[in-house]
Amino acid sequence: MTETEDVLMQSRDADGFLTLTLNRPNRLNALDPALLFALDGAVREASKDKGLKGIILTAAGGNFCAGGDVFIMKEAVDQRNIDALSPFLTILEQTAHTLFTCPLPILCLLNGIVAGAGIGLALCADIRVATDKTRCYFAFPTLGAVPDAGSSYLLPNIAGYHHAMEFYIRNEPLDAETGLAWGLFTEVVPEEALPNRVTYWKEKMRDLAAKGFRLSKELFRQAVHQSMEEQVNAEYFAQLTAMKSEHFYQKIVELTAKKERDNKS
Repeated sequence: MTETEDVLMQSRDADGFLTLTLNRPNRLNALDPALLFALDGAVREASKDKGLKGIILTAAGGNFCAGGDVFIMKEAVDQRNIDALSPFLTILEQTAHTLFTCPLPILCLLNGIVAGAGIGLALCADIRVATDKTRCYFAFPTLGAVPDAGSSYLLPNIAGYHHAMEFYIRNEPLDAETGLAWGLFTEVVPEEALPNRVTYWKEKMRDLAAKGFRLSKELFRQAVHQSMEEQVNAEYFAQLTAMKSEHFYQKIVELTAKKERDNKS
């Protein structure tokens, strides 16, 4: 296998889903430049692939991600040259943005440890399924660092400002039930039930109209920055675009035909 295949496994199934598996289990899938470049590149390529229905983001070895690789950070610390981490931080933030803006639906499977930047990458996904063994560690307070990988934006927007501050100040593991209550997870299931939930969510994503989903995702994403006036204006133009698709034409014909049959009966 190539270096890229070593740190990020990719597989595409017959249903049109691309599975991306973080593959550094001996480091709890900690993020290094090679893994981040591979993940960013894979998502960018997938975003241009009209044959794909969605992306499944998961990890090898029973843990999702321990955050940034501390051994990379130690090299900079030993050299007293933190600026040497700039390229690493750049690709980290770029990868989070690529995931968040991906036009495809993304399902993220979370098991075991989810820490630091791993939390940010997970929150970039549209659907996040955790297990009863999932534990989140913010990690940043211990290091005297700040949230990254988009987590300073996503966490308060999803869980609320006060929950985000509580998570940072407590600096304690967050269990799956609390994560579910805060909205960090879409659902929490027993570990053995995870394959069945993957099947369920793949069926839901497979039935989405590509253009309608892409436009809806973009509207939801930009809504937090816009006024109601700006948003309804954006909806107007997006709706006109969505309604020009063959999918819309077909569904309207089917729906009206059904209503006519129901009225006659």
